[in-house]
Amino acid sequence: MQGDATRAQSSGPLLVLFIITILTPASFELAGFLLSPTRLFLLVATVPFALKVMSGQAGRFTIVDLFFLLHGVWIIISLTVIEGPSRIPFAGITAVELTGGYFVGRVLVQDAIGYRRLFRIILIALLVLMPFVLIELITGKLVIPDLLRPYFETPFRGRSAYGRLGMERVYGVFDHPILWGLFCSLTLANFVALARGNLVKIGIGVGLSLFTTMMALSSAPLLACLLQLGLLGWAWISRGRWKALIIITAVLYVGVDLLSARTPVTILIDSLTFNPLTGYTRIAIFDAGWAAVQSSPIFGIGFNDWPRPHWLTSSVDNFWLLTSMRYGIVGAVLLLVAFVAHIWLLSRATLADPEVAAIRIGHAVALIGISLTIVTVHIWGNMSVFTMFYLGAGAWMYASPQAATAPDAAGEAGGGPAAQPQAARYSRFAPNAREPQTGGPASAGTEPESPEPQVTRAGSLRRSRFTDTTPRKDSTA
Repeated sequence: MQGDATRAQSSGPLLVLFIITILTPASFELAGFLLSPTRLFLLVATVPFALKVMSGQAGRFTIVDLFFLLHGVWIIISLTVIEGPSRIPFAGITAVELTGGYFVGRVLVQDAIGYRRLFRIILIALLVLMPFVLIELITGKLVIPDLLRPYFETPFRGRSAYGRLGMERVYGVFDHPILWGLFCSLTLANFVALARGNLVKIGIGVGLSLFTTMMALSSAPLLACLLQLGLLGWAWISRGRWKALIIITAVLYVGVDLLSARTPVTILIDSLTFNPLTGYTRIAIFDAGWAAVQSSPIFGIGFNDWPRPHWLTSSVDNFWLLTSMRYGIVGAVLLLVAFVAHIWLLSRATLADPEVAAIRIGHAVALIGISLTIVTVHIWGNMSVFTMFYLGAGAWMYASPQAATAPDAAGEAGGGPAAQPQAARYSRFAPNAREPQTGGPASAGTEPESPEPQVTRAGSLRRSRFTDTTPRKDSTA
């Protein structure tokens, strides 16, 4: 426990610095490259952090790490093939930006202490930014970008950020309101999980997440919040019967598709968007973008223009589609497999502490919410970096030396045989009389902030609202 705390404390300043760079809306040009605080951080940290992950100094090397490395290498290869050797430096910076955030997350967040610290930092940041975004919501003035504009290149209000519902869409510190909304939406399930069943904290966390997300006045981030609330509700009601949810969702999708003249996607677009016209535009963009992918399926088209109807803009409102267009189907599949493998390894990890199991649900639910949402929007810049960082920040739950994976997931967790589940050093439950007690008692009167099981001051057992201490055959979370 002391070792975990020391490691978390040593990475704390770098974690704070990284989040500050994510929330700094400034960039400048140097030697023909547009640099920002986040890019500078990644250029310095990505290679040593990636080497640290590959050497096992940040926990087990997993299949997710491998696919992120392959994705970065493929970005360099595809851009070099399409745009020529002279663009190799640009290809390298692009690969660092799209994969470096993941390795930063893997190294700076390696336990529950670091994960809680991450969301404390984000909570403080949202509260500090609140006065500025409230001014923007009412007046449309980009307060922080305007203050930095005399010295740096900063975001400016574009034509797409028109007011809605009598308010102005909030950029906050990002390049577009959608990015601000998606950043805030990632906090919802995590705030619930980290509240440890405290209803007051849960109410405050959910309220803050929904309010700040709503400021974007965009349907995509709100849909991400709706998905998270639905998944959290299912976890609480069903006690983690996720296979049943997958079956029910598949049956409902097929049923709606068969019984309705419209597809389920079209119904969602028509019902859950502020302006259905923008939804149908996204469908037209997908058709034209997919045609571009088919024209160059292996290496993509790079950053070149793509054929489309004259009335469509060059904006591609689909992260997965644009990834396929730029780096080919190979590049998109490598990244998609990394996302899916991360969720799979999370679901198969054996976590002795119910508190950490609750963190797992919060992390996975938020990631699923944004992964589905970016089918309808694109993420770029600092929000793209933060999304990959967020994925890496949850890998400790299956990659740390204390974590174990289920036997049937052995091949997914680094290629070797699965480790046997390890008993926690300190247990919140009384030891079985037939088993030897291997750990000493926890310090009385303290509640150490660590991934180890904890006992309240009164000695009572504290359980998460979203976990069950009784293992279930069909439960993966």
